[in-house]
Amino acid sequence: MTKSTEKKAIVLFSGGKDSFLTTCLIIESGFKVSMVCFETFAGIASENAKHGVDRIIVRYGIDKAEFLGVYSNVGIWREFVFPFLNMTPSQILAEFGEITTSQFNCLTCRSAMYTWVIIKAKQMGINVVADGARKSQGFVIELPCMMRQFSAFFAKYGITLMFPIADLKSDWRLKNLLLARGFVPKVVEPQCLIGASLPGGQKPSKETQDAVVQYFDKVVGPKMNELISVDFPITSQGLI
Repeated sequence: MTKSTEKKAIVLFSGGKDSFLTTCLIIESGFKVSMVCFETFAGIASENAKHGVDRIIVRYGIDKAEFLGVYSNVGIWREFVFPFLNMTPSQILAEFGEITTSQFNCLTCRSAMYTWVIIKAKQMGINVVADGARKSQGFVIELPCMMRQFSAFFAKYGITLMFPIADLKSDWRLKNLLLARGFVPKVVEPQCLIGASLPGGQKPSKETQDAVVQYFDKVVGPKMNELISVDFPITSQGLI
């Protein structure tokens, strides 16, 4: 395959089992992957992602995988939160609906990552991005309502957003798919301190899902377009 026709993709890589398997699947479907990890406003030990990166590169080779580094998404994230932080609960309910603090944090954090990735993909001439989101995790950003929103947003910039393991429900199956590829399914990944799924495998209510979509449509999406249009600075934020 010549360099001009080589398929390339950026993968959001936390180093956890979901992003690990996603990276494997994208490489095995013929892409060279560029992995990127994010230092978030509520995360710790982002440097741990490098352990997973090294295992991927050893397994598939430097011609199939590279690491862009660990980058902060905090500067972008702050662009999305001020309208919310200055509103009363009654104002939030009237404007957006019953959005919970947990789902709000996940929406704005993931959207900040996606903004960074779109800017980077444009700079690198890459038109495929992959994310290890799974519907079974119980976060609105990983449910069909927001997967559709995110995919449509990426498409406006000529980028395909892929969710290779979106329908994978079983953690046992996930681990076995890693074992089948020669990996011990143990990882050392960064940790988010405030991401809180509902107990007992519950899914967010329809009202909460609708509220997340509303906040994305009214606040986050337009701000993402604004930041992308001016090439919001991202290259100076690398931590590794």
